[in-house]
Amino acid sequence: MASITIRNLSQETKERLRLHAIERGCSLESLARSILDSATMNTEPKPNFPYNLIALLEPGDDIEPYLRDHDHPIPDPDLK
Repeated sequence: MASITIRNLSQETKERLRLHAIERGCSLESLARSILDSATMNTEPKPNFPYNLIALLEPGDDIEPYLRDHDHPIPDPDLK
């Protein structure tokens, strides 16, 4: 198993983590592992709309065609 050291963690953050661990009935170390595991489970990049589209444009290009291509209207809910 690997280990890491987290430097410059504020005392307030450590205390909040400690209290959260107590609430969950686990150790601070176990809670930290769980948080890090969860944070790294989904490593696929998340869309950063519309900035990912803006990056495709050259200065002076119109963004409207790109927006139309990515516009997916949400259908009205069936309230019957």
